[in-house]
Amino acid sequence: METNGTIKQEISRPENIHLITNWLSTNKEQNRSKLGIFVCESLDFRDFTGQLRLSTTLKALRDLETQGHWELPQSQLKTTSPWNPRRLDQAVPPPQGVPCLLKDIQGLKLIVVRSEDDSLVRIWNELMLSEHPLGKARLVGRQLRYLIGSEHGWLGGIGFGSSALGLGSRDKWIGWDSDQRIQYRSKIINMSRFLIRGSVECANLASHVLGLCARRVVGDFEQRYGDQPWLMESFVDRDLYEGVCYKAANWICVGQTTGRGRNGPKQATESIKDVYLYPLASNFRNRMGVSQIDEIIPLELDSGLESEQWAEQEFGGCELGDKRLNDQLVKIASNKAKQPGASYARAVQGDRHALKGYYRLINNDRKEMSSQAILQGHREQTIRRMKNEKTVLVIQDTTDLNFSNRLHCENLGLIGKNQTGTESQGLKMHSALAINTQGLPLGIVRAPTYAPQAKDEKSEEEKSEDEKAADRKAKANRPIEEKESYRWLETYNETCVIAQSLSDTKMVCVGDRENDLFELFDLQRTQSSGVDLLVRAKHNRCLEDSDKKLFEHMAESEVNAKISISVPRQREKKSKPSKPGRKSMPTRSAQVEVRFQEVTISPPDTPQTRNLQPIKLFAIYLLEKNPPKESTPIKWMLLTTIQVHSLKQAIKCVRWYCLRWRIEEWHRVLKSGCRVLDHQNHTAESLARAIAIDAVIGWRIMLLTLLGREVPELPCSLLFDTWECEVLQLLAQKKSRCCLVKQ
Repeated sequence: METNGTIKQEISRPENIHLITNWLSTNKEQNRSKLGIFVCESLDFRDFTGQLRLSTTLKALRDLETQGHWELPQSQLKTTSPWNPRRLDQAVPPPQGVPCLLKDIQGLKLIVVRSEDDSLVRIWNELMLSEHPLGKARLVGRQLRYLIGSEHGWLGGIGFGSSALGLGSRDKWIGWDSDQRIQYRSKIINMSRFLIRGSVECANLASHVLGLCARRVVGDFEQRYGDQPWLMESFVDRDLYEGVCYKAANWICVGQTTGRGRNGPKQATESIKDVYLYPLASNFRNRMGVSQIDEIIPLELDSGLESEQWAEQEFGGCELGDKRLNDQLVKIASNKAKQPGASYARAVQGDRHALKGYYRLINNDRKEMSSQAILQGHREQTIRRMKNEKTVLVIQDTTDLNFSNRLHCENLGLIGKNQTGTESQGLKMHSALAINTQGLPLGIVRAPTYAPQAKDEKSEEEKSEDEKAADRKAKANRPIEEKESYRWLETYNETCVIAQSLSDTKMVCVGDRENDLFELFDLQRTQSSGVDLLVRAKHNRCLEDSDKKLFEHMAESEVNAKISISVPRQREKKSKPSKPGRKSMPTRSAQVEVRFQEVTISPPDTPQTRNLQPIKLFAIYLLEKNPPKESTPIKWMLLTTIQVHSLKQAIKCVRWYCLRWRIEEWHRVLKSGCRVLDHQNHTAESLARAIAIDAVIGWRIMLLTLLGREVPELPCSLLFDTWECEVLQLLAQKKSRCCLVKQ
């Protein structure tokens, strides 16, 4: 198929320019349309249905006119009247009796809207013009429209048009060059309208409809235009939506728009939107001639850690919408890293200009200045370090950031209660840290902060048994996308996106007992990324192949081996009304029994999961029979998608899970080393930006500490300035002399 770019390139050939100039000189009385028809027929510019590509050809002729190739005949176009789409005389009736559960919807289907179907066209237009946020805005280019029908009434609609002309995040993800983009841009279709009507409240309906659309759109588009699309794109307004349904339907978020629109000005005039893509052909890159996805150059773990270079390496790749902000971020990170535990005022020795620049950046409310954007450069370097590894563990965990003493800080959330039952205000951070199999941290994959909101004014002690039972039932009926635990699935999806560009690196997502979600294992089963899961089980699940539950079944199975594992130091935890405390315990070695076996777990009996298929996993059960006095015995049930058919494979999984404590150590570095809880910002958004900078500094501190232990032969000059090395050498000599005197 010819595209706009190739038509223009074809016309630009010297022989074709000569052909057209000759026609213009001998047909001075003819109009532009006659010229366009002549060019289309002479150069065989036709679409897949055999129709002349007249409008595209005329646009190419106008573009070349502005470059001075010729002077076209005067346009004879008359002033056109405003666009008046066909509509109904009244609003589309609301659907009746739509159930809350997807499985209960009767007759759910997608109906193609064709131009000749006047009644369907009017219904689709009425829905979009009256109920869609974009209102009276036309679809662009080749179009495909659907109505979402059911026996309950019309539930919404979908509309496709031409893809964005240029989109940085999309183009970078695809990996094509400008010529490939011009040639194959028509292979991408843009879902520019997606409407689920406001009166419809049905869990998982939107993601299910997206799945139906993905299965229909290729055939329907080919039937209409004789061409198969390879990729779908869509935009989600970050101010209005979170894109949950797209993520649940396995769409990939590849970045954000710049806010300039399709043909907009250089400066952003529209809202920033997340860019989502969905491949319709698995080998679309090969068809486009794209050899690699974002060619990633591996980065050595200890590369760029020098005191003068590290900030530029980790933050220089951020896109904050203004180069001055990018430079300021690098400068702030460099200054803060010199005294990570001190305030920024102390780090810059009271320099009021530097301090003013810091607060201007931290308090900047531009949409490009999110904590995610601040971490973007570091994330890219993390992926480069991951590429150097054969296996990477991506560890997830959530930590509380208590800012209860910041009475002036706005938009904080409820993170828990203290020993007296007083509510604690602050933020939660659900982070993902990438490490290699030696336990060295490669970087932060993501670290979003959020402020949980109180959902019930009554405490658990004040509720009746009926109220507690109603709460449990309501929680079970909520879809996973509406729960706080959905963040574990979001991180897994993010890891899958990274895995697509690291084909030679094995990825394993590791999590503690909060990560024991049937929906997560089901998501892994449906993905084709090859990212494995290694999770400590929390729920004693039913098994398909045993009359006993998981824990009892594994406890009664044969012991495969006895091994010794290292248990890290446990800090003291004070008791709370909801759970008992814990005494501090030193590092110790535990002798445990190991059992492993393949099991098939049944889906939980909840409205959201009972229709899912059972899942085959490998269970590894560790039990410490004789723990030291007052210590908590090891009793771990690990569930994994990794094949475990031998003791060696089981021990490898156990060793990987023991590295999960690395993320807790990193959280401790953030709180005690970088002192993130001492920030005095006035809004939760400003706190999130400051914490994002500290997160990378904390990663560097942790890496330098571990490198000092694991690779003591590294030269001092790699990490410290010359004068710092000299001071350290003098201190070492002084210590050696003191030791000799004592002897």
